Amino acid sequence: MHVLNEYDLKQVRLIEKKINAFENDKLYFIDLISDLSGLLNALESVFDSWKDDFQAEVNNLEMIHDSIEDGSISKWKGDFRKDLHNSISKLKKMVASIMEEYLKIPDLNILERAIKVPPNWLICPKCNDAWEFNTSNAMVVCPKCECAFHNPE
Repeated sequence: MHVLNEYDLKQVRLIEKKINAFENDKLYFIDLISDLSGLLNALESVFDSWKDDFQAEVNNLEMIHDSIEDGSISKWKGDFRKDLHNSISKLKKMVASIMEEYLKIPDLNILERAIKVPPNWLICPKCNDAWEFNTSNAMVVCPKCECAFHNPE
C-alpha cells in the first residue's frame, strides 16, 4: 500500500466515523450505505484492489437493505443480521489496515512533528489539542483536527 495523501487520510477517518455512528445507532442504515459509497468514490490515492474489496462489502450492505425495504428479507439465505455484522466487521478491518499501513511509514509530504510532553502525551501543532499516546508508529493523527504528524519518538 502506498502512502495516503492528506485528503484521503481525512476521508478514511470519516469512513471510520460513519461506521462507528451506525454501530451506535446515530446513523441510519441507508445513510451509511450512501455515505460510504460517496466517500469511497472520493478516494484518490488508494489502490483499486482495496477500493474494489470495500465496494463489494458496501454492495452486500445494499443488498441487505434492499431486501429489508422490499419485504423479501424473509427469503434471505442465512441470517441477514449475521451477514450485516460480518460486512460491517470487514469494512472496519479494511479501514484499520489502511490506517495501520499509513501510520507505520513516515509521510515525506508532511513536515511537522507532534510535540511530545513527557511521559506519554502529544500536542497537535495545529490545533493545540493534547492526547495520550503509546505507539511507536512513524506517524500519528490528532484526534481533534484529524491532521497527521510525524511521531516525535
